[in-house]
Formats: sequence, C-alpha cells, structure tokens
Amino acid sequence: MKKHLSVLLAGLVIGCLASAVFAASSHDAHSTTTDHSGHIGEKIHESTVEGYRLAYHLLDLPGREVKHLITYIVDAAGKPVNDAKVGYLVVDPRGNEQMVMAMTMKDSFGGDVDFSLQGKYTIKSKAVVGDKNLLDSFFYVVD
Repeated sequence: MKKHLSVLLAGLVIGCLASAVFAASSHDAHSTTTDHSGHIGEKIHESTVEGYRLAYHLLDLPGREVKHLITYIVDAAGKPVNDAKVGYLVVDPRGNEQMVMAMTMKDSFGGDVDFSLQGKYTIKSKAVVGDKNLLDSFFYVVD
C-alpha cells in the first residue's frame, strides 16, 4: 500500500511540476526547435515526426532507482499536445526489453524506466495523436 501511495504521489508531483514549469515557458510557432527552458529533467533527444516535435527528458526522482522518461509533444502550430497515448519499448545493453505505458501529465507524458546498466539503450516510442501514429526511435548511452 505504501509503495502504491509513493508512486501516486510521485506522479502527482511530476504532473504539478511539469504543468507549472511548462505554463511559464513560451513557444514560437515558427521555430524549428523546441524551447526546453520550461521542461523538467535533462533533455536526451529531440526529433520531428510527421510535423510534430517530440522532446525526451529524463528526470531523477529522489529515493528511486529508476528514472522518469518524459515526452513533450508539440504540434505544427507550436501548441503542446495534451491528448495522446504514449508508450515506450526500451531495450537495455543486454537485450532485455521494458515496455512502459506513459501516464498523461499536463503538456507531457511520462513513465518509469530502468537505466541501471551501463551501455547503449535503444528507446522506441509510439505516440497516438488523433488518427496519427507517431513512431520514433533513438539511442541513449549510460556511462
């Protein structure tokens, strides 16, 4: 019960932080890059898929062994996407797979991922935005 409460509280804290910080940031609709000043966590990747900007950040949570992988999605008009379903398939350096369904937070989507091994991880994401399936893939190296 305590573990479930801790996970719920961590999710609420992240959601509140993400919405407060993101609300304070400004977005230029004509910009080709995303303004990360209002995003929490460390930016690890950014890409464009079918006109949408996807920015990935990692957040360390105190007292937790896993990291929170956060995806920010911005549409072609520069507006944050709040209504999507996002999932990750993360393959660690040994080939073990983690499938994570991200929870919706204001202006972002996030889930806990184990990056405890050193080496190269493959991160594949799928975001369903309306009738579009945004598929993305990149590598992340843990030293």
